[in-house]
Amino acid sequence: MAGPPLVSIVTVTWNAPEWAARMFRSVAERTPVPHELIVVDNASGEETRRLVRAEEAAGRARVIQNEENVLWAPACNQGLRVADPASRFVVLMNPDVEILRDDWVARLRAVLDDDPRVAVTGPYLNWKRISPVFGCVDGSVFFMRREAFDQVGLLDAERFPWNGAPYDWCARAFAKGWIYRRAEDDPPILVHHGHKSVAASGEEHPWRRVDVEDICRRAGLAPGRPHRIACWWRRRFGPPFFFEPRRSG
Repeated sequence: MAGPPLVSIVTVTWNAPEWAARMFRSVAERTPVPHELIVVDNASGEETRRLVRAEEAAGRARVIQNEENVLWAPACNQGLRVADPASRFVVLMNPDVEILRDDWVARLRAVLDDDPRVAVTGPYLNWKRISPVFGCVDGSVFFMRREAFDQVGLLDAERFPWNGAPYDWCARAFAKGWIYRRAEDDPPILVHHGHKSVAASGEEHPWRRVDVEDICRRAGLAPGRPHRIACWWRRRFGPPFFFEPRRSG
């Protein structure tokens, strides 16, 4: 599409070509707004490489081909570095995500437009009972405001190459005055099929425990652990936490 993209989409492929093909097709068919797709391939087999080359040849994607698997966060950063600086939103999207609705960008963008404090949104959250951040937006769909991304920066790929980087990014954003919020997903915007690259590759990378309290401290925040009952009561009856969708009425 002519003009700068409204949204830059960064995805990291690692085998599972049938799922990546579904993701590419859904992006092409269900993203009517100006956009760019940046594919970072993490040393996939030949079938996946042919697929991403075909997307590039058709003008639907820009491809960065790695000759070794540098893992998820470093590969995301490769894509983020080349995203068009004129795009207003930047989204990390797993290659086993399938977009279901043509208004997916509008639905996610509306969460950011509704509140200028929101740095990032997505339909899935990872909840942790550790204040003040209480977790993060799940990295499978990580829809960032460009202004916030420019302030917070890239993922911490050195400390969190495989998992944990979204917790760290949200904590760093929170320390700079930003919040995150889940997008309402009814009717569903998309579906994350989950773990397809690991299953297809036959390799399981170590899923290290994420120390969210340490992440908060490193970001300059004071972590706390509210009682389970207090958290349950507030989520059931009290005012919503900042990360929950705004209640109508």
